[in-house]
Amino acid sequence: MRKIIACFQRIKNALRAFRGANAGNVAITFAFASLSVIGGVGAAVDYSRANSMKAAMQNALDATALMLAKEAAGLTADELQAHGTSYFLTQFTRPEAKNRQVTVVSNTANSTVLLNGSASIDTAIIGVIGMKTISVTGSSTATWAERTRLRVALVLDNTGSMAQSGKMPALQTAAKNLLSRLNSAATTNGDVYVSIIPFAKDVNVGASNYNANWIDWSLWDDANGSWVTTSSCTGRWSR
Repeated sequence: MRKIIACFQRIKNALRAFRGANAGNVAITFAFASLSVIGGVGAAVDYSRANSMKAAMQNALDATALMLAKEAAGLTADELQAHGTSYFLTQFTRPEAKNRQVTVVSNTANSTVLLNGSASIDTAIIGVIGMKTISVTGSSTATWAERTRLRVALVLDNTGSMAQSGKMPALQTAAKNLLSRLNSAATTNGDVYVSIIPFAKDVNVGASNYNANWIDWSLWDDANGSWVTTSSCTGRWSR
């Protein structure tokens, strides 16, 4: 009997000592704190992936809207939806995107077509706290090309400074890319009209245009005198 009592007493003393022990508090506190740190890092990683997919979706929606705007006037609502779905799924091919969907709404009153896209992405880390997926949405609107005439003026710098640091090739590439995009948005000739204006210290409008009604010499005359045309190619100023 005494042995049994002694055994229970040793167990009691061990439990009392365990209750008062505090040597492992730092490890326990660090373990709990690590959960929030890991959760924050995981959320940043998963939402970064979702934002990347959202950007890809927006590009696909914009491209689809432009393509539909070229043919929207001649399609029914069902045909627009079918074409829009086909274009969107062809453009938006991110492998991690699930449940890719797009709805197409055409408004004949203001000649616009509206696209609303959605998809979801599986989380890689924050799924441990119950958030298994992140939903991503986007929208894009385009106006029917047959109702709108687009007028664009490109003022391109061709001064000497453009010869440095590859500026001129970059300008040429950017201008060509813009013209290609504008051309793809046009249905018929005249839908898009582009004017290219060289940016320099002087602009030669041609001697035959000196007296054109769209040129205003008033400020020049006030500062330098009047311009008098003496021939088709030359002229002089007088006070």
